[in-house]
Parts: sequence; structure tokens; C-alpha cells
Amino acid sequence: MALLPVLLDGRDGRATPDMAKESSTRPTSRMKTILCFALLLMPAAAWAARRKIPVLVDTDIGTDIDDAFALALVARSPELQLLGVTTVSGDTQARARLAAKLLWVAGLRRVPVAAGTPGKPLPMEQTRWAKGFRSPELLREGAVTFLRSEILRRPGQVTIIAIGPLTNLAALLKSDRALAPKIRRIVMMGGSIARGYDDERRPVAEYNIASDPAAAQVVFSSGVPILMCPLDVTAMLQLRHEARHRIFTELTPLTDALTLLYHLWNQRTPTLFDPMAVAMVIEPSLCQTERLAIRVDAQGFTRVAKGEPPNATVALHTDPAKFFQFYLSRVAPEKASAPTALLQLPR
Repeated sequence: MALLPVLLDGRDGRATPDMAKESSTRPTSRMKTILCFALLLMPAAAWAARRKIPVLVDTDIGTDIDDAFALALVARSPELQLLGVTTVSGDTQARARLAAKLLWVAGLRRVPVAAGTPGKPLPMEQTRWAKGFRSPELLREGAVTFLRSEILRRPGQVTIIAIGPLTNLAALLKSDRALAPKIRRIVMMGGSIARGYDDERRPVAEYNIASDPAAAQVVFSSGVPILMCPLDVTAMLQLRHEARHRIFTELTPLTDALTLLYHLWNQRTPTLFDPMAVAMVIEPSLCQTERLAIRVDAQGFTRVAKGEPPNATVALHTDPAKFFQFYLSRVAPEKASAPTALLQLPR
């Protein structure tokens, strides 16, 4: 507001006769000045809203705990416009209820959730938390139908964050081959290039890919731009005691829900595989990447095909401390200044 006097007469804010004359003879110029001034005063939030990244999240939330932590990061990232969530693998309806309740608790109460085609039974203790949960955002239409409608509504704009088996995405791409060019990109957690789980220094058939290798083959051959976050940049992301304590004592409805789901999960140290895929949509500098040709074999190995044209941007190296600093500053911001060295202590 301190700029207003300068815009009026450059000295003390009082209009002069010359200015009045100019106003009568040059109304277009004055209108432009007023418009520019209004734009300067436009709230930053309005500009931020224009820059939001439209995303759809496809998840198998409810088995491992990292999907819940990933959805929490989405909820606490103002850069993202969450258009909806779809669930995949196992009891997809129970997974959908869990995702919908977690979003509701996080304050995202108008985000649609659609269940995919059910698969074979899997352990899903976390879904007990959402048993009986009802919401108008739990859609009757299936995941593929919902994904298609959202992509067609915003052709070329939507990023799909895939943090489960690629069954829904393959079904989507097979349902209409004209959809592939309309998807901005797929950012996925999955695969293994040079390392496996824990400290294993060789590639393995990573769970999301190995759960449905045929689906992964469809996705990697679709021509849709892919950003792949394999075990090479996720298997080392253990959420140690100090970081867990920081989140669980944040005492927000969202972190309280994470605390409860963690105890239903009933294991000790989560590995935040899936949140890395979300983080890379927002802050791609968290990983060093390389364009590679990825071929998926029948066992679910993601092999580099040397000499072939690349079909994916693959994250190969990361700094876990920087990732956790990024994650905790959003999900548990009250203590963002806590030393990151604490996050590396083994437990």
C-alpha cells in the first residue's frame, strides 16, 4: 500500500490538475495503471493456485505403512492440486475407505476416491481404522473410469503418482490408446536398477513391479513420460525413532492418524519408499536422475536396455538427510529446525 502515493503523483499522494486533465484525455492509460496496481496487490495465494500441479494418486494404501505417509505429504504440499485418489490390489474398497478417511482427517474433504478391481486377499490391518467409514467422496465408479474422466477433463496437464502395482494404469492405457498423449507424466515408486532392499547391493524384483509385471510392461511401453523412483533412492529411507517421535508428537489430526496407523501396522521402522515419488513431483533436485531404456521382464525385474531409446527418467542417487528434512518440514513443521543428524541414528 505504500506504493499508492507514488502512483498518484510521485510525491505525497495528492492528485494534481495536470493529472485530472490526463485522466480525461487518456482514460486507457489510467485504466492500465489501475489494473497493474491491482495485479501487484493480488494475494500470493492466488498466484500460487495458478501454479498448482494437478495430480492423481494411485495407491495400495493399507498394507505397508509408507502409502499413508505419502498421502500425508500430498496433503501438506500446497504445490499440488489433488484431483483424486484411486486404489489398487487386494480389497480395493477397504483401501478406498482408508484413503478417504485419511484425507478427511487431513482436511481434504472434497477429494474423490475410487476403488480399482479387487485382487487376491492381502494383509491390510490398517484398514480396520476406516471400517464403516462413509463419505460422498467414495465413488461408485471404478478407478479406471475415474482416471479417464479426470485426464480427459485436463488433457496434457495431469501427473499420475503411482505408488502401488501398476494394474490400474495398465488397464487405463489399454482401454483407450488415445489417452497416453493426454497424460502429462507418470511419477512412480517402483523397480530396482543397482540395489535391492535394505543393504542388498544387487537389483531385485521390486514389489510394485513384481506384483503385476504385465501391467508394468504396458506402462513402460506406452510412451507416457515416466519418472521412476526405484529402490536405489528409496530403500535407505528408514524413518528412525527420533523422526517418528517428531511426527507422532506433532499432535495434529493428520499426524495422530499416522500414529494410529503405524501401531496397526505393528512393525518397528517404516521405510518411506512411496513419499519419495511425491517429493520428486515437488522438488526434483532431491535425486540425481538419468534417462534410461527400461525393460520389464516376466519376473518383474526392471532391466536397463543399453543401446535402446530411453523411455524413463530414473532416479539413481539421493541424500536421505535432505529428503527427511524436506518431508519433516511439511508433515511435522513445528520442529523443522531439529538437527537432521538425529535422523541417521540406527534403531
